[in-house]
Amino acid sequence: MLNEWLNQFKQDSQVSLLDIHLAAFLTNRAMLNDDITVKRFSFLVLSLSKEVRAGHVCLNLTFLNHATIEPLLWLALGSPSEQDWNTTLEQARQSQVVSDGTNLSPLVFIDDKIYFQRMWLDEKNVAQYFNHTTFDDQPYYYSDLNAILNQLFTHHQSQIDWQKVAVAAALTRKVAIISGGPGTGKTTTVAKILAGILLTNPNARIVTAAPTGKAASRLTESLSRTIEQLAFTSLNLKAEAITLHRLLGAKADNSSFTHNKNNPLHIDVLVIDEASMVDLNMMARVIEALPTSARLILLGDKDQLSSVEAGAVFGDLCTFITHGYSQPRAKELSQLTGYIVPVCEQTATITDSICLLQKSYRFNESSGIGLLANAVKEGRSSTVKQLLTDESLNDIQYHPLSSQQAYYSVLQDSIHHYKHYLHVIKQQGTSNIAAVLAKFAEYRLLCAVREGHFGIEGLNKQIELLLAKNQLIHVRNKETWYVGRPIMILRNSTSLGLYNGDIGITLMAEHDSSKLRVYFPFADGSIKGFSPFRLPEHETAYAMTIHKSQGSEFDHVNIILPTDYSPLLNRSLLYTAITRAKKTVSIYATEPILLQAIKSQTQRHSGLVSLLQNNG
Repeated sequence: MLNEWLNQFKQDSQVSLLDIHLAAFLTNRAMLNDDITVKRFSFLVLSLSKEVRAGHVCLNLTFLNHATIEPLLWLALGSPSEQDWNTTLEQARQSQVVSDGTNLSPLVFIDDKIYFQRMWLDEKNVAQYFNHTTFDDQPYYYSDLNAILNQLFTHHQSQIDWQKVAVAAALTRKVAIISGGPGTGKTTTVAKILAGILLTNPNARIVTAAPTGKAASRLTESLSRTIEQLAFTSLNLKAEAITLHRLLGAKADNSSFTHNKNNPLHIDVLVIDEASMVDLNMMARVIEALPTSARLILLGDKDQLSSVEAGAVFGDLCTFITHGYSQPRAKELSQLTGYIVPVCEQTATITDSICLLQKSYRFNESSGIGLLANAVKEGRSSTVKQLLTDESLNDIQYHPLSSQQAYYSVLQDSIHHYKHYLHVIKQQGTSNIAAVLAKFAEYRLLCAVREGHFGIEGLNKQIELLLAKNQLIHVRNKETWYVGRPIMILRNSTSLGLYNGDIGITLMAEHDSSKLRVYFPFADGSIKGFSPFRLPEHETAYAMTIHKSQGSEFDHVNIILPTDYSPLLNRSLLYTAITRAKKTVSIYATEPILLQAIKSQTQRHSGLVSLLQNNG
C-alpha cells in the first residue's frame, strides 16, 4: 500500500526519487498502525525532503492546509487538521523516528516545525552562538576608541554616518553583522574595522573569506584597492581573501573539514563577505571551528538572493536590522560616534551587533538603477512601471518581450557589446590579455533559468551562432574550442586554483600559436593560462544565470526573463540582477511576468528568527 501511495508522486516534477525512497524508509521504520496515518506521515517526510531541496530548513505544519495542498490529495489525506498532523507525529515518536530533539532520531518535531536532525542541530547551535557570543571579552577604553574612530573618519557629517556607526559597533562587539546595498561602502567599512582592530592589537591574526572563489577574488581586489586608497598599508593589513572551504580545510569528500570544534582555527578575526550566500550548514561549521575568543564580521546585502543550499542565515539575522538598538547600546554608540542613533525598547540580543549602511555612494538620488533597485526590493510594482517608461532616466531601459523580434533584439544587443572584446583579441591577440579580460567583463547577459530559449543553454548557443555569422568568431567544423570562447568554471579545482564562477577567455597560447589556452584573472592581479583539456567542469559564458552573477559587477547588464512564470522568479532574484549593473541595465520581459516577479517574495522557512527573538 505504501509503495503504491508514494509512486503516484513520481508524476510531480518537484518530487525526486530520493524524496520517495526516504519517505518509504522512514515510514516503514515508524511502524504505524492504520493506513491514513501511514499516508500522512509519509507525506510529511516527502514534503520535508522537498522543502529542504528548495532551500527551507524545516517544514512548518501551519502551512499544510487545504489552501496549499492539491484538492484530491487533500481528500486522500483525510482533510487533516493541525491536530491530526500532531497526532501522526506523536504516534511516530513511539518508534523513535521522531523526537523533540532530546533523543537521537532522524526527525525532530518542535514548535509546529519538522526538521531533519542535522539541520535542527545546526540551527540550534547557530542561534546559541549569536545569542550568547556577542559581547566582547576584551576591555576597551572610550578615549582610545574615540581617538581611533576620529583617525579613521576625519570628516564629521551632519547626518548619521552609518559607516562610522558600523565600525564603532564592530570594535565593541565580538560579532558584527553589516548589511548594505550596492555602493554603500561595505568594503571601505570593513577595511576601517580591520584597521581599528590592528591599531588596538597590531598582532591580531585576521582572515578574510567568502563563500565562493569568485566572491573571494572580488573581495581581495576591492579590499586591496581600498587599503591603498585609505593609506592603511603601514598597518600590515593583508587583503587576500580565501574561500570558506579552503579556510576550514575541506577534505576530498567535501563533507568534512580539517578545522572543527576539536581543531579550531588559529585566528583572532574572521571576515566573511557575501554572507547572504552562506547556507545554514556552512555557517554552523564556521562557528564550530572559531576559537571562543575570535571576532566574527559578516558582510552582505540582506535583500540579495539567499544561499543555493538550505537556509538564509544572514537574512534571518537581518530581520532585526530596522528595530534600533537597546537603550544602553544606543547610548554607547552615540558617545563613540557623536551621532544620535535610534533606540528600540524591545530588542533581541543580536540587534546590538547589527548595522545597516544606508547611503549609496555609487547611485545618487537621480540614478535610475538605484531607484529601480529600491522599488523592486520594496515590491512597489507601480513605481517600477513608471521608472521603466521614464525617458529621462538614461541608465535603465525596458523592452517588452512580446515577439520574436524582441527576443532577437536582446541577442543583437549582446553581439554589439561582445564585439568589443573580440576586436581587442583581433588587434592585440595575446600581447594584452588583461585588456581582453577587462573588456569582456564590461557586459553580461543575465538569465533567470538554465533551460530553453530564455535560459543560458539556448542563449549561449544563439549568441555563438550570431557571432559566427557576423564573422566575429571562427568555429571550425563545429569544434567546441575557438579563439574568443568565454568559459565559466562550474566545479572547484584547488590544484589549479580555479573555482566555481571563475571566468576565462580562450586565446592562442602566448608562446605557441598552434595551441589554445584559456586565460583567467587571479585575485593577486596575475593571469594564468590553462589547456582546455585540463579544466574542471565548465560551460560557455556569454550568458550566465543571475545566481552565478552574485558577487560580480558589470558596467552594462541585460536581464532576460522567461515568458512563462517559474517559481524561481521573485523580487530578490530581480534585485540581485539589477544591482550587478554599474552604468546601465536593460530588462527584457513581458509585463505580467515582470510584475509577478516583483510581487513574489520567497521566505525560507526556519526557526532561527524565533530562537533569536527569544534568545533561545
